[in-house]
Amino acid sequence: MLKVKEILADKRQRGIAIVALIFVLALAAALPGYMKKTSTTEYCASCHVMLVQYDDWFYSGKHTQIRCVDCHLPNDNFVNHYIWKGLDGIKDVVYFYTGLVPEPIHSSSHARITIQNNCVRCHEGLVSAISVDTMHCWDCHRKQFHGRINEF
Repeated sequence: MLKVKEILADKRQRGIAIVALIFVLALAAALPGYMKKTSTTEYCASCHVMLVQYDDWFYSGKHTQIRCVDCHLPNDNFVNHYIWKGLDGIKDVVYFYTGLVPEPIHSSSHARITIQNNCVRCHEGLVSAISVDTMHCWDCHRKQFHGRINEF
């Protein structure tokens, strides 16, 4: 507690503390809106390297009511979802600005597990008769969402 009193007594440190507090409060206020905006399919499509995938999804006619994050991020719990949203977002920004985006874009092993789990989560009643341990949804439905993409 003594440290706080010392900081508040020094005008310069008090100014820094006030600016830091305002920054933290502004960040906390903006975070929900930012998370909502970055969860939209339109946001995912705003990166020009994703336009082909967006068009394939948009014009496929199937599953157009769901967002990219419904399939491509873990949806088992809130914390896991936002941890991977942050990690994947950072990775995507680095790949984009360093020119390391692969052509065609491939799913990582973690992404394939996540996508499979999300297929099963939404279609549990349909897949209960098959073994999801030995088959992946895209073994049969490869062109279901991103029709022109031949590589999963």
